Amino acid sequence: MSVSIGLITQIIEKIAPKSWAEEWDNVGLLVGQGAARVERILLTLDGTLKVVEEAETGAAQLIIAHHPIFFRGLKNLREDNAEAQIPLRLIRSGIAYYAAHTNLDQSALSSSWTIGNALGLRQMQILAPVAREAQLAGALRQLKKVHPYEEPADELVPLGNTGEERGYGVIGYLKEPRKLEELWLILQKLFQTGSGITFNSCPPGMRLAGDSQKLIRKIAIANGSGGSFINKALFKGADLFISGDIGHHDLLDALERNLAVADIGHYLSEVPMLYSLRDYLRAEKPLHDLEIRLSSQNSIPWSK
Repeated sequence: MSVSIGLITQIIEKIAPKSWAEEWDNVGLLVGQGAARVERILLTLDGTLKVVEEAETGAAQLIIAHHPIFFRGLKNLREDNAEAQIPLRLIRSGIAYYAAHTNLDQSALSSSWTIGNALGLRQMQILAPVAREAQLAGALRQLKKVHPYEEPADELVPLGNTGEERGYGVIGYLKEPRKLEELWLILQKLFQTGSGITFNSCPPGMRLAGDSQKLIRKIAIANGSGGSFINKALFKGADLFISGDIGHHDLLDALERNLAVADIGHYLSEVPMLYSLRDYLRAEKPLHDLEIRLSSQNSIPWSK
């Protein structure tokens, strides 16, 4: 039985509201219409042409992606515009495209929580909570998007309950301390099996820096490009920081301050959330009859 795209987006935004997204981000339904009905959904990190071709072959009517297909406004939809090729292909094929990016990163489905749970971390907390002022600003941005041609009447009233805390990354404790070299083997095995991806050796892009004999008790995790959260990890007493896309100077700064770093790459640090999102959607009763699967074409772009 088919379900409207509007209902699917409501279910996603129940756990990852669009108002949580950063101002520069571009989330929500980017191609298609909410009233359209779908039977098959394809989940992916990136909306590449190969993923669109896979959706066409598998007759998927909706792609739900982590990364938006465009951040800046397109100037045109001409055939000779490289940036327009994917939206044009989607439109021709009648495939809708929905992006949940920084709002999903701050949700309970984020890879940070997924990896933390897989490592058995205890007493997990949000690494970098979003300030209450930023939450209000995000809500106002969404309100003004709905009323672009007028100044909406709004009044902010302080409430006793501050709502659910949200933010980026997690930090928590191992059940018992482990040497860094031992934990590294566990982490590699996790991404050889737990992510649904099988490698014959260490997955491409995974790198470790730090004293191999260092005892690790407290771990901070930030999926995606997490270099900006190193200071948060240090401030909160982490022994190991797990993230992706760590810059050279950020790494040196961490090592100078005795913080071990596991750079698992952008893709591996984010792909676990697709499994969490799939399971979340499949568990929703209105979506039980839908085919919801992960793209086989979206993978680590590095070959070695």
